[in-house]
Amino acid sequence: MASQHHRHQRSGRAADRQARAAAIRWRHDGSEPRWARSDLRLRRLLCLLFAPVFALTGVLILLLGSEATPTTGPPPDVWTALAAGCFLLALVALVDLYVIGRRRREQQRWHRTP
Repeated sequence: MASQHHRHQRSGRAADRQARAAAIRWRHDGSEPRWARSDLRLRRLLCLLFAPVFALTGVLILLLGSEATPTTGPPPDVWTALAAGCFLLALVALVDLYVIGRRRREQQRWHRTP
């Protein structure tokens, strides 16, 4: 019975382990390039700017592709591929917005300046 109690003390509480892991994560020990994070404010601004731009560009390309004839421009598959690329970039920007929000909440939780 005593060995079980001793083993429990050694492992510590889950909250303590998480706090130690967070302290190690935020420690500055010269390995910052390995653990560096980008400027979240700038990334958020760029995502907010370019997500709608890419989405609207994709819609515009689809409209242009629907109006194009085989003699006036590239085949319809090219228009569709370009529109799909724009929609994919818009999706990447939206996913990045989610990641940025999660990291900002994490910084607030650990009282770090964004």
